[in-house]
Amino acid sequence: MTRGDMLKLYLYGYLNRVRSSRRLEAEATRNLELIWLLRGLRPDYKTIADFRRDNRGAFKAVFRAFVILCRKLDLFGRELLAVDGTRLKAVNNPGRNFSRDKPARYIAAADERVEGYLAELDAIDRGEDGHGPGRRETLAAKIARVREQRQVQAAMLEQLTASGESQISLTDPDARAMVTGQKTTVGYNAQVAVDAKHKLIVEQHVTNAATDMGLLASTAGADMGYYKGEEIKACEASGIMPYVARPKRAPPSPMAAYPRSASPTIR
Repeated sequence: MTRGDMLKLYLYGYLNRVRSSRRLEAEATRNLELIWLLRGLRPDYKTIADFRRDNRGAFKAVFRAFVILCRKLDLFGRELLAVDGTRLKAVNNPGRNFSRDKPARYIAAADERVEGYLAELDAIDRGEDGHGPGRRETLAAKIARVREQRQVQAAMLEQLTASGESQISLTDPDARAMVTGQKTTVGYNAQVAVDAKHKLIVEQHVTNAATDMGLLASTAGADMGYYKGEEIKACEASGIMPYVARPKRAPPSPMAAYPRSASPTIR
């Protein structure tokens, strides 16, 4: 099976929102479009996963070649671009994402638990404990386990402090916790610019910035999330005229006046 065949499979999965290697393996055996596209070849999930891992750098070259081809065919109007961001969920479980205060809270709680266990051991030594035999061994095992976990959290906090990062993700190191609506997920912030003429993507990049603030000039486009004076100025300096909706900020206090558009309709 050639790299060209694998690229066809990868792009087919991308266009049809089939990202799992195991699902792509299943589709290659039952989906008539893919059976025709791959000429009956049936790669297993490991081959698909290895292709993705080993050719990450080559994907950028493919996308760049596509943009160059669109330019040669005059498919870009080059006058109006629309930009937006979307959150991409990472494999990293939220439980394996840590901010600086998370290890610090755990360390404080662990110290408190150990103090309680040690106080209980002292009570056993004085003969004031009402538990049966074997309680000392149980407490000793708990203390050892908590201290071991505390050491792991302390090492993580030290790593965060040394790196200057505000978060650390254990499965996907580049992923960050981001708020999407009312839900917090661990993932990435993808920025895409689309040319208005034929709705073709002309620029894309993935960041781990939690918000779209500060990303307008690098992608050149518009929605409320990009509303930042410095970014608008940078666009204008580059000859780009940005059209950005002004976000409706919450009033600074309950007594502040609301904008007319936010007033309820009175009948």
